[in-house]
Amino acid sequence: MQPVLRFLKLIKVTLTNKEEKLNHVDEISTDKHATLSDETPEQKAILHRISKVEWYHTIDLGHGVVTPGLFDHRPLLPHYHLPENLKDMRVLDVATYDGFWAFEFEKLGAAEVVAMDIKTWNDIDIPPRIRSGASKEILDTEMGTGFNIAKDILESKVQRGIMNVYHLSPEWKGKFDFVFCGDLLLHLMNPMKALQNIHSVVSGCAYIIDVFNPEFGEDDSNAILRYAGGTSRMVWWNFGLGSLNKMIKDAGFTKVELLGKFEFSVRGQKEKHWHAAFRAYP
Repeated sequence: MQPVLRFLKLIKVTLTNKEEKLNHVDEISTDKHATLSDETPEQKAILHRISKVEWYHTIDLGHGVVTPGLFDHRPLLPHYHLPENLKDMRVLDVATYDGFWAFEFEKLGAAEVVAMDIKTWNDIDIPPRIRSGASKEILDTEMGTGFNIAKDILESKVQRGIMNVYHLSPEWKGKFDFVFCGDLLLHLMNPMKALQNIHSVVSGCAYIIDVFNPEFGEDDSNAILRYAGGTSRMVWWNFGLGSLNKMIKDAGFTKVELLGKFEFSVRGQKEKHWHAAFRAYP
């Protein structure tokens, strides 16, 4: 289990007589009413726009309105050890979803921010036996509704770019001074391919943050990971801290630094999951 672009709260597995069937969301109830201070006409207009979106990210939209996302990264920002500013930098946010991180990088002064995401749910790494139970309508549902609404309300200049991390290369939009990839690897069938492709577009440094199991140890000479099969919230792997570190190195990065470890939970839940933040240089 775990958070991520894809702790795809948008997908739930439920048992049927023969197989598992793709449904709507995890058994996590989210208050669809955003947090607000005073209900002004402007706030009412924003609330109306965001009320039908299943928010993954908690985003402060201004005017006293905050989206009711499954994950609120704001209190945890110090644990990510982001640069104090990204002035004059080209930044890539891999698997942006609702765009929380992309908008944060814009606040840090980035000259250009590209918020990369897949086009539809069909592009998610869904196990074949689950995919077979999903309707075409569900699989063809387009991503980006929340991002587009937030971008408009924030009057952001962040660019949303459609690209699967499995196809990412410098030919798409060149290289970037700063590349961010948060909570994605555990949701991928082939995390090594993703890391190799991310490495190919980094000219400065990459921040790679993902969930790890502290019971697996931290020694990358005995890199442990557990196969989860993608059947629970689209989680394919349980990484050890050592395995994450070694995978990043094996993807081609010449220097990898562990910036910190911290616990994180779904809004309203007590169970927490350990995250590790790495900074890697090509």
